[in-house]
Amino acid sequence: MDHSRNTLGALRKSLLDAVAPAVDQSDPLACEQLPLVVDYLEFLRTRIYRIHERSRFELGEYLRMAEGLLMRLSPSATAATGTLAKQIDAGRTARESASTGTNELMQWGTALAATVSTVLQDESLPDDARHALSRWVVESSRPLLDFQRSWYAPFGFEADRGRLRSIDEYL
Repeated sequence: MDHSRNTLGALRKSLLDAVAPAVDQSDPLACEQLPLVVDYLEFLRTRIYRIHERSRFELGEYLRMAEGLLMRLSPSATAATGTLAKQIDAGRTARESASTGTNELMQWGTALAATVSTVLQDESLPDDARHALSRWVVESSRPLLDFQRSWYAPFGFEADRGRLRSIDEYL
Protein backbone atom coordinates (compact mmCIF):
# COMPACT_ATOMS: atom_id res chain seq x y z
CA MET A 1 0.00 0.00 0.00
CA ASP A 2 1.29 3.43 -0.94
CA HIS A 3 1.41 6.02 1.85
CA SER A 4 2.59 9.01 -0.17
CA ARG A 5 -0.52 11.11 0.48
CA ASN A 6 -0.34 10.47 4.22
CA THR A 7 3.40 11.14 4.27
CA LEU A 8 2.96 14.49 2.53
CA GLY A 9 0.26 15.40 5.05
CA ALA A 10 2.56 14.43 7.92
CA LEU A 11 5.41 16.51 6.47
CA ARG A 12 3.09 19.49 6.16
CA LYS A 13 1.89 19.06 9.74
CA SER A 14 5.47 18.77 10.97
CA LEU A 15 6.39 22.02 9.26
CA LEU A 16 3.38 23.78 10.75
CA ASP A 17 3.68 22.34 14.26
CA ALA A 18 7.44 22.12 14.78
CA VAL A 19 9.27 24.25 12.24
CA ALA A 20 6.96 27.27 11.89
CA PRO A 21 7.15 28.23 15.58
CA ALA A 22 10.95 28.03 15.44
CA VAL A 23 11.29 30.31 12.41
CA ASP A 24 12.82 33.65 13.25
CA GLN A 25 10.04 36.16 12.58
CA SER A 26 12.63 38.81 11.77
CA ASP A 27 13.76 36.75 8.75
CA PRO A 28 11.40 37.88 5.98
CA LEU A 29 12.59 35.27 3.48
CA ALA A 30 12.00 32.39 5.90
CA CYS A 31 8.60 33.82 6.82
CA GLU A 32 7.71 34.06 3.14
CA GLN A 33 9.03 30.66 2.06
CA LEU A 34 7.62 28.44 4.81
CA PRO A 35 3.95 29.03 3.87
CA LEU A 36 4.81 28.47 0.20
CA VAL A 37 6.37 25.09 1.00
CA VAL A 38 3.45 24.14 3.26
CA ASP A 39 0.94 25.11 0.57
CA TYR A 40 2.84 23.20 -2.11
CA LEU A 41 2.96 20.07 0.03
CA GLU A 42 -0.83 20.29 0.43
CA PHE A 43 -1.25 20.84 -3.31
CA LEU A 44 0.97 17.85 -4.07
CA ARG A 45 -0.91 15.76 -1.48
CA THR A 46 -4.16 16.41 -3.35
CA ARG A 47 -2.67 15.78 -6.80
CA ILE A 48 -0.09 13.02 -6.33
CA TYR A 49 -2.33 10.20 -7.54
CA ARG A 50 -3.45 12.24 -10.57
CA ILE A 51 0.01 13.02 -11.97
CA HIS A 52 0.01 9.98 -14.26
CA GLU A 53 -3.41 10.94 -15.65
CA ARG A 54 -2.18 14.49 -16.11
CA SER A 55 0.89 13.28 -18.01
CA ARG A 56 -1.24 11.13 -20.31
CA PHE A 57 -3.67 14.03 -20.92
CA GLU A 58 -0.86 16.48 -21.67
CA LEU A 59 0.81 14.06 -24.06
CA GLY A 60 -2.54 13.71 -25.82
CA GLU A 61 -2.74 17.49 -26.21
CA TYR A 62 0.81 17.68 -27.58
CA LEU A 63 -0.05 14.86 -29.99
CA ARG A 64 -3.13 16.76 -31.15
CA MET A 65 -1.03 19.89 -31.75
CA ALA A 66 1.71 17.98 -33.55
CA GLU A 67 -0.77 16.08 -35.74
CA GLY A 68 -2.54 19.32 -36.66
CA LEU A 69 0.76 20.93 -37.51
CA LEU A 70 1.79 17.96 -39.63
CA MET A 71 -1.52 18.13 -41.53
CA ARG A 72 -0.84 21.79 -42.33
CA LEU A 73 2.67 21.16 -43.68
CA SER A 74 3.49 19.80 -47.10
CA PRO A 75 5.51 16.57 -46.73
CA SER A 76 8.58 18.16 -48.27
CA ALA A 77 8.18 21.51 -46.50
CA THR A 78 10.91 20.98 -43.95
CA ALA A 79 13.43 18.44 -42.80
CA ALA A 80 11.71 18.47 -39.41
CA THR A 81 8.50 17.11 -40.97
CA GLY A 82 9.90 13.58 -41.01
CA THR A 83 11.07 13.93 -37.42
CA LEU A 84 7.64 15.26 -36.44
CA ALA A 85 5.88 12.27 -38.03
CA LYS A 86 8.19 9.82 -36.22
CA GLN A 87 7.70 11.65 -32.89
CA ILE A 88 3.92 11.52 -33.37
CA ASP A 89 3.97 7.76 -34.02
CA ALA A 90 6.19 7.08 -31.02
CA GLY A 91 4.24 9.44 -28.77
CA ARG A 92 0.93 7.87 -29.80
CA THR A 93 2.29 4.39 -29.08
CA ALA A 94 3.50 5.53 -25.66
CA ARG A 95 0.19 7.19 -24.82
CA GLU A 96 -1.87 4.17 -25.87
CA SER A 97 0.22 1.66 -23.93
CA ALA A 98 -1.03 0.94 -20.43
CA SER A 99 2.52 0.09 -19.36
CA THR A 100 4.00 3.50 -20.21
CA GLY A 101 5.28 5.12 -17.04
CA THR A 102 4.65 8.68 -15.94
CA ASN A 103 8.19 9.87 -16.66
CA GLU A 104 8.07 8.39 -20.15
CA LEU A 105 4.75 10.12 -20.86
CA MET A 106 6.27 13.42 -19.72
CA GLN A 107 9.38 12.85 -21.84
CA TRP A 108 7.28 12.20 -24.96
CA GLY A 109 5.24 15.34 -24.29
CA THR A 110 8.43 17.36 -23.94
CA ALA A 111 9.89 15.81 -27.09
CA LEU A 112 6.76 16.58 -29.11
CA ALA A 113 6.63 20.16 -27.83
CA ALA A 114 10.30 20.64 -28.75
CA THR A 115 9.77 19.20 -32.23
CA VAL A 116 6.76 21.46 -32.82
CA SER A 117 8.90 24.40 -31.74
CA THR A 118 11.70 23.31 -34.10
CA VAL A 119 9.29 23.16 -37.03
CA LEU A 120 7.92 26.61 -36.22
CA GLN A 121 11.45 28.03 -36.13
CA ASP A 122 12.53 26.40 -39.38
CA GLU A 123 13.68 29.30 -41.55
CA SER A 124 13.35 27.24 -44.72
CA LEU A 125 9.59 27.74 -44.41
CA PRO A 126 8.19 30.94 -45.89
CA ASP A 127 7.57 33.62 -43.24
CA ASP A 128 3.81 33.74 -43.90
CA ALA A 129 3.59 29.95 -43.49
CA ARG A 130 5.58 30.00 -40.23
CA HIS A 131 3.39 32.80 -38.86
CA ALA A 132 0.19 30.98 -39.83
CA LEU A 133 1.44 27.75 -38.27
CA SER A 134 2.52 29.60 -35.13
CA ARG A 135 -0.91 31.20 -34.80
CA TRP A 136 -2.54 27.80 -35.23
CA VAL A 137 -0.37 26.24 -32.52
CA VAL A 138 -1.15 29.10 -30.12
CA GLU A 139 -4.88 28.76 -30.79
CA SER A 140 -4.79 24.98 -30.46
CA SER A 141 -3.00 25.31 -27.11
CA ARG A 142 -6.16 26.63 -25.42
CA PRO A 143 -7.39 23.27 -24.03
CA LEU A 144 -3.96 22.53 -22.56
CA LEU A 145 -3.71 25.99 -21.02
CA ASP A 146 -7.24 25.75 -19.64
CA PHE A 147 -6.37 22.41 -18.06
CA GLN A 148 -3.18 23.80 -16.54
CA ARG A 149 -5.11 26.75 -15.11
CA SER A 150 -7.52 24.28 -13.48
CA TRP A 151 -4.67 22.08 -12.24
CA TYR A 152 -2.96 25.00 -10.50
CA ALA A 153 -6.16 26.73 -9.36
CA PRO A 154 -5.57 25.89 -5.67
CA PHE A 155 -2.71 28.41 -5.65
CA GLY A 156 -5.20 31.24 -6.06
CA PHE A 157 -3.87 32.93 -9.18
CA GLU A 158 -7.26 32.87 -10.87
CA ALA A 159 -9.53 35.86 -10.34
CA ASP A 160 -12.63 33.70 -10.83
CA ARG A 161 -11.98 30.03 -10.09
CA GLY A 162 -15.66 29.32 -10.60
CA ARG A 163 -15.22 29.77 -14.34
CA LEU A 164 -12.65 26.98 -14.53
CA ARG A 165 -13.59 23.42 -15.36
CA SER A 166 -12.80 20.71 -12.83
CA ILE A 167 -9.68 18.67 -13.56
CA ASP A 168 -11.99 15.64 -13.51
CA GLU A 169 -13.63 16.95 -16.67
CA TYR A 170 -10.26 16.81 -18.44
CA LEU A 171 -8.91 13.59 -17.01
